[in-house]
Amino acid sequence: MSNVTRTGDRVLYSLEGKTLKLDTAEDAKQYADEIRGVEGLTEIKLSGNTFGVEAGRAIALALKDQHALKVAGLADMFTSRLRNEIPLVLDALVEALEDKKNLVELDLSDNAFGPAGAEPLQRLLINNRNIQILRFYNNGLGIEGARLVSAALVKAAEKNKQEGRPSSLRVIYIGRNRMESKGVEHLCKAFEAHGESLREIRMPQNSIRPEGITALMTALASCKNLEHLDLQDNTFTEGGSDAIAKVLPTWTNLKVLHIGDCLLGEKGAKKVLRALTPGHSALEKLHLAFNEIDPEGAGLIPTLLSNKKNLTLLELNGNAFDPEGDAVRDIKRALLELGQEGALDELDEMEWDEEEEEEEEEEEADASGKEEEEDADVDALTAATAKLNV
Repeated sequence: MSNVTRTGDRVLYSLEGKTLKLDTAEDAKQYADEIRGVEGLTEIKLSGNTFGVEAGRAIALALKDQHALKVAGLADMFTSRLRNEIPLVLDALVEALEDKKNLVELDLSDNAFGPAGAEPLQRLLINNRNIQILRFYNNGLGIEGARLVSAALVKAAEKNKQEGRPSSLRVIYIGRNRMESKGVEHLCKAFEAHGESLREIRMPQNSIRPEGITALMTALASCKNLEHLDLQDNTFTEGGSDAIAKVLPTWTNLKVLHIGDCLLGEKGAKKVLRALTPGHSALEKLHLAFNEIDPEGAGLIPTLLSNKKNLTLLELNGNAFDPEGDAVRDIKRALLELGQEGALDELDEMEWDEEEEEEEEEEEADASGKEEEEDADVDALTAATAKLNV
């Protein structure tokens, strides 16, 4: 069967990228029959196609008896579908997947289902508590959708507690969902509920403001085993930077920190850099691009790197210091000593202005010169006064 790939224990059925437009059950019959006929199916990929209500239900029905399923790749499968169609298909898929004890990964990215789609998914998140990896990227969840997802995850945690079983949830990817600070505050409850089980949290491009970042950091303080945090393209400023700086020391297993394009600011960046300096020897990737790090902040980085022997990537592009200055030379020297001389990414978009810095230095020199002249005048006047008194 051309749509099936077998590699070791992995049995994949994939329609990925075939640009199929399946409206009716008859349209989907060939593929539903193929799915039904795959023995030991462990993974399915349906992205890059578009399924109507009846076609989606036919596929879901075919999945009903595939109990070995581990990975459900259901991204990008509703292009051009009406908003009221998508929840009906999701409801059928939930019915097919909620009893799958082997299911560890669910990917629903790039499906614009919004809060209406989050409603049927609540049942899956509550009833199937074997899922370890949740991928919700670009779903248009918004604040209400975030509340619904969070409520379901909190309920799942409560059921785990009642049954005396630990949480299975390890990875949450919920980026580009317009959740804003309010939506993130809802999700904080889920992060706290699953606490120590969480290893990876990615929430890029969610229009989170400093107050949301502060609330998030308070919640993530309970995630002691966090290894990967991605909050790129949100807004920290000094308040959010202060909040993450306070919690950073608790993440002793942190391997990846992505807070690029987060507007840390000169003061905020220094707080984060200082917080990263003493420990975090497991750190592998550090993304700090476009954060207004000034020369003084850049000067803190060589010391930060002294114990980061596992670091393979350091992003500092788009900041406000000289890409050929002393700080960069010291950074490169520190990486060389670690045997990671290739870790530093390009510095071709720096916001540092050489002419502006020279003007500032000239102004400081002029001011210093004037102060010296004024001091000399004062000294001369004092001497003259002393002679008159004599």
